[in-house]
Amino acid sequence: MSARRAIVALAAAALALPAPALAQGGAAKAVVGGGSFNNAPLLAPGSYSDTVAAGETVYWKVRLAKGQVLQVKATVDTSQIQDDVFANDYDKGLAGLDYHLDIFSPLREQLSEESGGRYDAASARLEGSREAGAKTGTATGPRVLGFEQILASDYDKDKFPAPGEWYVSLNAADSGLFPTDIPAELPVDLDVQVIGQPQVSSADFARSLPGPQKQQPTAPTPDAPSGPATFAAVDQPADPALTLALVAVIALLGGLGLGALAIMVLGRRS
Repeated sequence: MSARRAIVALAAAALALPAPALAQGGAAKAVVGGGSFNNAPLLAPGSYSDTVAAGETVYWKVRLAKGQVLQVKATVDTSQIQDDVFANDYDKGLAGLDYHLDIFSPLREQLSEESGGRYDAASARLEGSREAGAKTGTATGPRVLGFEQILASDYDKDKFPAPGEWYVSLNAADSGLFPTDIPAELPVDLDVQVIGQPQVSSADFARSLPGPQKQQPTAPTPDAPSGPATFAAVDQPADPALTLALVAVIALLGGLGLGALAIMVLGRRS
C-alpha cells in the first residue's frame, strides 16, 4: 500500500479509536509503556510515570487532530546508577547509557528524519549532570496537517504528519563496545502536552470527495417501508466523516480489484 493510500485509510481509522488513559489531577499516573508500536498505550495530555529498561525502548501513543502540536518531556532518574569507576558495583555500560526521545507520525515514520531538518525538534537526546541524578529532554512534533493538505498535489514533504495516533518512544541505548550486564529498570517521568485546538478539514475538500449519487426522491412502493430519504438531496453535501471513511474503503478495496463493490457501498450510504 502506498503512503498516500495509507493516509486515506487513516481517515477511516480515526473514526473509531479507543479512549486514552487519563492522568488525574496533578499527580503522575502510572502507566506501562509498550515494547513496540503495536502495544503502545494511548495517553491523554498529562503527567505519567513509567520505567525504561537498560538497552531497551518503550513506546506510547497520543491522539492528535488537525492543527495540534504534540510536545513530550521525558525525565529518566539516573540517581541510582553508580558512576564511581572505582566502586565494586560500577558498570560502564549502565553508566554510559544514551537516552533518546522520538516522535513518530501515524504511519510510524520518525519525523526527525524529514529531509532538510524541518522536523529536527521531533527528536531529543536526554541530557543532565551527574549531580542532578537525572537526564531530561523535550521533543516537539510538527503541527498536524489536514488530509486535504497532505493529499494535495503540491505537498512536497517526505513524511506525513496526518491526524490520528502519533507515537512516542524512549530508548535507553547501551554501547556495542560496553553493553550493560545489569538488567536495570530506570524510573521515567513523562509530561505530555497537546498544544492547540482541533481544526476541521476544509468543507470544499470534503465536498470534492466521491459521494453518493444524487437522486430525486420517489414515492414509496407497497413493498418498500416508509421512512427518511435514503439518498442525499441535490443540494445536500455528503457528511465529511462518512465520506472520508468511504474513501478509505475504496482505497483498500481498489487494491483487491473490488472497485465495483466500493461503488455499491457509496451508492447505498446507509
